[in-house]
Amino acid sequence: ERPKYVKQLQEMSARIASLQGKDGLWRSGLLDQDNYALPEMSGSALMTYALAWGVNEGILDRKVYRPVIEKAWAGMLHHVYADGRLGCIQQTGAQPTTFKASASYTYGVGGFLLAGSELIKMSEMEHGRMGHSKTGHAAKK
Repeated sequence: ERPKYVKQLQEMSARIASLQGKDGLWRSGLLDQDNYALPEMSGSALMTYALAWGVNEGILDRKVYRPVIEKAWAGMLHHVYADGRLGCIQQTGAQPTTFKASASYTYGVGGFLLAGSELIKMSEMEHGRMGHSKTGHAAKK
């Protein structure tokens, strides 16, 4: 059933990219962003991770999504505080809600680290490391 999920990732990625905020991040309420002043890091991080993974696997177009990914990463870096905490993470719940910029939870940090790991892979692939070509596909052996 891989083609079904590949198509779903492509469709969802296009929609998510269209909802990206000017600061590169996404809000808790994706379809009602004006009601949420702060970006939400756990969702932004996981979306960045998924987009970067899709590019690295050759499923998403690098030229289209690399700028979205870079903008998101730059936005997330603005929420790593001087004491090393990642802020702007909404607590878990059944619906979007407001939170303080100082809110920090491990699941948001985990998503941030996943996104960073895919960005490292993307960079290594673009520079000819890891046995991958610049197109995002694994080199044939």
